[in-house]
Amino acid sequence: MPTPCLEQFLHHLEKSHLYLSIDNTKQAKKECLESIKILNSIAKTTPLPEIKVLSQYTLNHYESLDKPRTISDKLEWISSKLTQETFFPPVIQFNENFTSHNELFVDTISPIQDNDNKIFEKLPNKLAKFEYIEILNWDNDITHLKNLYQDILPNCSFVSSFLAIIDANIPIIDTITPQKSSQKYKVSLRFNGALRNVIVDSKFPIMPNLRNLIIKSYSDTELYWPALIEKAYLTIMGNGYNFSGSNMANDAYVLSGWLPQIIKLSNGQLPSNIDDLWRLRTQGKVTMGIGTGTLSKQLSSQLHLVSGHDYVIDNIKDGVITVKNPWLDPKDRVVEIKNFNHFKYLYVNWKPDHKPYQHHFLYQAKPNTYNQPQFTIKCMEETWILLERHLPETLLLLLLLLHWMDMNVYETEYKIITPLQYKKYLSVETNNRLQLIKLKPGVFTIVISSNKPCRFTLSSFNAMFSKLKYKYDYTETVNGEWNSDINGGNWAMSTYINNPQYDIIAKQTTELIMGMHGQGQINFHLFHSSSDSMGERIQNFDKTKLINYQNYNASYQSLSYRLTPGHYKLVVSEYDRSIGTYQLVLNSSEPITITKIPPFLGLYNISKSFNWDNTNRFKLKFETTGYNSKVKIKIAYFNGESDFELQTSYRPAMRASLFNSQTKQPIQINEQFNDSLYGVFLHEILPLPEEYILLIERFEIGYGRCVVEIGCNNKVILK
Repeated sequence: MPTPCLEQFLHHLEKSHLYLSIDNTKQAKKECLESIKILNSIAKTTPLPEIKVLSQYTLNHYESLDKPRTISDKLEWISSKLTQETFFPPVIQFNENFTSHNELFVDTISPIQDNDNKIFEKLPNKLAKFEYIEILNWDNDITHLKNLYQDILPNCSFVSSFLAIIDANIPIIDTITPQKSSQKYKVSLRFNGALRNVIVDSKFPIMPNLRNLIIKSYSDTELYWPALIEKAYLTIMGNGYNFSGSNMANDAYVLSGWLPQIIKLSNGQLPSNIDDLWRLRTQGKVTMGIGTGTLSKQLSSQLHLVSGHDYVIDNIKDGVITVKNPWLDPKDRVVEIKNFNHFKYLYVNWKPDHKPYQHHFLYQAKPNTYNQPQFTIKCMEETWILLERHLPETLLLLLLLLHWMDMNVYETEYKIITPLQYKKYLSVETNNRLQLIKLKPGVFTIVISSNKPCRFTLSSFNAMFSKLKYKYDYTETVNGEWNSDINGGNWAMSTYINNPQYDIIAKQTTELIMGMHGQGQINFHLFHSSSDSMGERIQNFDKTKLINYQNYNASYQSLSYRLTPGHYKLVVSEYDRSIGTYQLVLNSSEPITITKIPPFLGLYNISKSFNWDNTNRFKLKFETTGYNSKVKIKIAYFNGESDFELQTSYRPAMRASLFNSQTKQPIQINEQFNDSLYGVFLHEILPLPEEYILLIERFEIGYGRCVVEIGCNNKVILK
């Protein structure tokens, strides 16, 4: 049996954290107990001073296993697995000076057990073969490090970011442990919202000629430890030495944790603060690089620039920028640039002044702002905010470019229902994996969205996130749809009253924010109503009762009201009668009730269609089958075959009356003719199950089609 070691202890402790993140508490306890067992065994033979710290941490961890975990806590560990085969756990902080990145947790004499990592199975060059290289040279001499170069591998962004980190005097060698000959190494890289350990060995692809697939120094050919960091980086990027490229800002963040800013250049203009940035660069507060756009071979040769290539900025003076090419070619290693028309991006990485406040979250593509992840933050001073989309990324660059995310920042401390509610401070959309913004002092709500489901981390480097809340204490959410029966369109259509309708009751004066999300051009209208019309649908678009009016808007709509105590009708509509779903959110200062009104005239519904054939009168007989039948009748005119009419269409004035079929006695007589776009209505309670006559008249003789709908609480039979 192999001798227990701290690497095994840590392996089980990390697995315990991972199982806990997927709510497998039983297995988490099992792994934790195994780590304690190993630790006790080590303590008997090797009295390390760190054992006490590890014991206390592990016991505390075990005692906390039954406590609930936030989604954010879980995702930090769930995001350790990029694939089924790979696992890159966060660096565990045991105390202020002791972490899981310590060399104590590396078994230097045992090789990596599964060294057949799929991402390294294929090499981009057929001549290359993997060879084990014992690393004995751990020279950290800046002279040799400044001479690092890129060769065959298209990783200019990585090598340039490495060179920029060296220029900034960031001790990048400290990302590796142990710094001595070993069968394996830990490299700490920052990705997926945490500083994570990546285990690699020193098997590198070696060429039989003078070319290289790994990062090398031309002044110290035996300097291999930078290649360990390179291999760890290529491991997390998921395609090994078949690397397809990144950008310098992203790579510098992964290597150093410095915050990545990508500034898009246009019209050959550098940002106005370029001299200030260089001054910060000389003070060791930023790193700087620049990237070219697409160049022809002729132009590349003429300018001594490479197409789609990242360079380290070596100097800025009097409007001239000196850049360093990560290639070996001495002729083009250092180039002076006066014309910036051929450069597309400026890369700036900022040294963070604070440890980040972080929130990890899972994004599932959702249809509206209300359902998007939102975060409120109060900034006492200027604050950097970083949004990080988690790896793994797709291996197809085309699909990568189609994966976008955006941040919309609003000047409010409250939860956003729709984008119309509050003033927008800024909006950023990007297909880059990392997006950095700076907020001025103030209170903001940040809304995150993406076109694909993904895990994200939002980091603030100066201010804590606050608990998200609505402006008011009471919130109602209503989901609905427009379907083939309920999709009336806008108020200029005769079918408008067929839209979904709701009763709203406010028992006291209420501040109300109403937001709506849906498909197409959408709107809602709120009308004054009365208690005796509860459960009854509106029969027309009555502007005298209308409280609000706004234009139809794509995808969302919102308004604020002050409701006095009373009853209201709400109608939601889509402009073109499209079929789709919608969501209403009502946030109020006092409790309100909202009740959907049934979409039909009655429990039982029948209809009859007839043509006006140069006539102006039509009789329809029907029979009720129960006592106290509540009958609702709608008569609608159609000029053609369409199932709706427009406000501008011709329509005759009509009226309807109701008679007892046996006695011929009138039950309801209407003398007024009505040319309402929405139809003519008749409501009556018929006490006995008898036969009745509905008399429909129009003002003048004519043609056209008429549809009669009868709804009732009892069954109705047409005669």
